[in-house]
Amino acid sequence: MKIKNTALGILLSLLVSMSAHAQEEQSGEKFSAHKTEMLGQLNKEKSLIDATISCINSAAKKEDMQKCHEQKKSSMDALRQEREVIHQKRRAERKDKLQKELKELDEKSTRTSNKK
Repeated sequence: MKIKNTALGILLSLLVSMSAHAQEEQSGEKFSAHKTEMLGQLNKEKSLIDATISCINSAAKKEDMQKCHEQKKSSMDALRQEREVIHQKRRAERKDKLQKELKELDEKSTRTSNKK
């Protein structure tokens, strides 16, 4: 009986270890993708700022500066809306994933209680 318990314990430890390793790899991939996305967003913002600087440098009067400001504002607003769409998509994905996990846990709990 002790041998079975020990073997079962070792097997469970291995499964937990393998699961943790798989999650680390997945987490690393997520980090890399998030980093790439964040750098892309920052580069977009930087290019908008560079365009605004160029516009201001070429402005000859106050009205030209106001146009530069309006262009920057509309461009940044569009960028914020783009980011918000991405955030909403992620929230929906997380919600779906959590609902799926909850459903699986409920099903597992139901099966376990039905066995008893």
